[in-house]
Amino acid sequence: VEVSSRAGIPTANCTPLSLFCPHCTGLTGDLHLAPLGGTAKLLCPLALWPVTVPTMVRWLRSPHPDGSQLVHVFRDGRDQEEGVTPEFKGRTALLRDPQEGSITLEIRHVRLEDRGPYRCQVQVGNVTRDGSVTLQVAAPSPGRISSSAVALAVILPVLGLLIMMGIYLIWKQRRSKEKLLYEQVMEVGNHELQQANDSDLASPMTLDPDTAHPKLILSEDQRGVKLGDKRQPVPDGPQRFDFVVSVLGAEYFTAGCHYWEVDVGNKTKWALGVCSESVSRKGKVTATPANGHWLVRQSSENTYEALTSPQTPLRLKEPPRCVGIFLDYEAGVISFYDVTNRSHIFTFTHTFSGPLRPFFEPCLHDGGKNTAPLIICSELQKSEPPTGPKPEEKVHANGDVAMTVDPSLLPPRAPEPFPPEDMILPWPSDLGSALRGLKVPSF
Repeated sequence: VEVSSRAGIPTANCTPLSLFCPHCTGLTGDLHLAPLGGTAKLLCPLALWPVTVPTMVRWLRSPHPDGSQLVHVFRDGRDQEEGVTPEFKGRTALLRDPQEGSITLEIRHVRLEDRGPYRCQVQVGNVTRDGSVTLQVAAPSPGRISSSAVALAVILPVLGLLIMMGIYLIWKQRRSKEKLLYEQVMEVGNHELQQANDSDLASPMTLDPDTAHPKLILSEDQRGVKLGDKRQPVPDGPQRFDFVVSVLGAEYFTAGCHYWEVDVGNKTKWALGVCSESVSRKGKVTATPANGHWLVRQSSENTYEALTSPQTPLRLKEPPRCVGIFLDYEAGVISFYDVTNRSHIFTFTHTFSGPLRPFFEPCLHDGGKNTAPLIICSELQKSEPPTGPKPEEKVHANGDVAMTVDPSLLPPRAPEPFPPEDMILPWPSDLGSALRGLKVPSF
């Protein structure tokens, strides 16, 4: 300490050397290990007394084949990039702890070529001191696997298996419900067949000629319809379709369960289902549930869709030759089935209000490939009489039998984006033998 007097005032001056920690200066040989790709923190072996701010700090990598490389520079209270080797730019930072007096160089994204000796140069006032530290880079061994990687390798397959099991159980439950619902539909068909054979009150489903488009030709028994070559001389009443080549069934449904089948044969285009009695008959009509239509159609060869909004593509294993349609008015269900291979096609759900009617559209000729008619399956051959007592269900005017379907068996209210895969279901013995003989209407 030098004591002097300026203008009679004594002053005390500390040399810059005294600001370095005396037992820490000039330390060398410190070793630091950093992982490849990680962050290295090199602690300068030179330490300062607390709250001391260095005039300049320089970190160099030395020795180097091409001479010392400037890694980081701190001068005038901030970091400088001038003269820094390009491969270190943007990857380094200087960390200072004024209370501890420590100076640390941080190197991010460590590379193998970063390993080697480094020198820190610390200047305080006019005095500069050097210290050195060595960086070693640890590369992972190819033969070693971390515990987290092992855990992921075990957990991910188990999780995937659990997800697949959950999907399978949901699919199996849905298939079981569809199977039970289908069996109940077939039971309705059995009862309808027995009542039609044993009672004179039953009348078969027919088409309503007053609703038929003028180019449609109905069969003599009004159970078949096909597209003609020219418009028929028929009165243009308010009930008649004048743009869509469609026709409605003569029956009105306001309650109960109803089932009918339509032979589509080798047609390449058709549309079937149920519509509200109040649908528009004039001009172009967009067939959607919002407009009172619940239809399934074949739009071209091997292309099927439910006319939802937007339309739902249907994946069928083979073209259906006979389509069964089941309506449960109170439950709000309209289901379509492939009678030939006994599989489910699609199900609409809706809360119905007002009368509903069967809908038939044989579509255009499709270049001569779609001239065949749509045919409501004719009176079925009488099967063997039942050995038990006759059913006591109430018979409706169109031969349908009221039946209550368990609500838990019904599908969700919103149409599914993709219906379940086709299901092979058991066929009731009484109805199976009867389907083998159908009377084809004449035109």
